Amino acid sequence: MPLTPAITLTATLDDLTGAAAGSTANPAKLRICLCGFGPVLPRIAGTAMLAKVGPFDIFSTGSAISTPIWGNDVITPSGTYYSIEILDGEDNVVQCGAFEFLLLNGATQDLSSATQIVQPLPPQIFTLTTQLLTGTLPGTVFTIPTPLLGTSLVALFYRGVFYGAANYTVNAQTVTMNFACTENPVAIYVQGLA
Repeated sequence: MPLTPAITLTATLDDLTGAAAGSTANPAKLRICLCGFGPVLPRIAGTAMLAKVGPFDIFSTGSAISTPIWGNDVITPSGTYYSIEILDGEDNVVQCGAFEFLLLNGATQDLSSATQIVQPLPPQIFTLTTQLLTGTLPGTVFTIPTPLLGTSLVALFYRGVFYGAANYTVNAQTVTMNFACTENPVAIYVQGLA
């Protein structure tokens, strides 16, 4: 294994007009932190334990910056990546992303051409809501007053009795019963994810 970090990460920090984002009096920062190693201590096998994995800041005073880093393909455990944040002179995070830097992609890697790792979205959490549908006989078609998401109707109750999906169909905000409603007025409660 290498005895020193074999990748040089380079970056130039500009604003939208192309002017340098930092100056000597008010430097911008590139903040780097190794992530993804979980409860396992990160190390370079046969070389060193990585005792300081960040975050650490590299200051930009208006010119290109560079820093040596370990390639993610020589770090144990596998699956590590770098979280990189760009901070303005007031320490506001203006950009951030996750990157994987591999030795097989070259010894010098420019942040402006590096591909970000896109993490999968976390599962969405929905709230279960109950709504009252009302209508008059002989109608068996009802409109949900507030739309439920897609086909997310999960329960339908008529006269306090639960009716499964075989007893109704849903099309957008319209619920059609496949059974005769005998009350007047008809009261049907639906529960769905909203």
